[in-house]
Amino acid sequence: MKQRRHPAERAAIRILAIAEQSVFFIIGVLLFAASLFLLGRAVPMLFSILSSDTFSPIQVGTNFLDLVLLVLMVVELAYTVMLSLRGAVLSAEPFLIVGLIAVIRRILVITVGEFKNGNAQPTFSTESGIELGILTAVVLVFVLSIAMLRTRRATAPVDHDDF
Repeated sequence: MKQRRHPAERAAIRILAIAEQSVFFIIGVLLFAASLFLLGRAVPMLFSILSSDTFSPIQVGTNFLDLVLLVLMVVELAYTVMLSLRGAVLSAEPFLIVGLIAVIRRILVITVGEFKNGNAQPTFSTESGIELGILTAVVLVFVLSIAMLRTRRATAPVDHDDF
């Protein structure tokens, strides 16, 4: 049995819902604007990779990949905000994807840091090796979690009352 709310309470809830939607909208716009700005920075970087003979391919390529992965993270967060605006129930998958991209970015930073020192064959310090091992385990956990969520969603029974 549903309890009837006082008109002032309904009005307050409506105002808070509008404020919440407004905040989500502004955050979404800012995230998409940031992703467009970052993409604008990536384009000249890509042209410098393709046209220059004097750059360090590992350094410039890694910087480009790092920027593109950052764009993916921002867009994934913006997508999550957009889902919230649509009233969809938030799922863990977009956040796992953002975390996965962030871990991959960190792995790239560690790996490139070893190559930056001019080593043709990088020798990882004990700390870097341990961190890479832990990050690799985190990647595996994120990937397994995403796979489990997708499997569960695919095998979930369809409730025909929702249609």
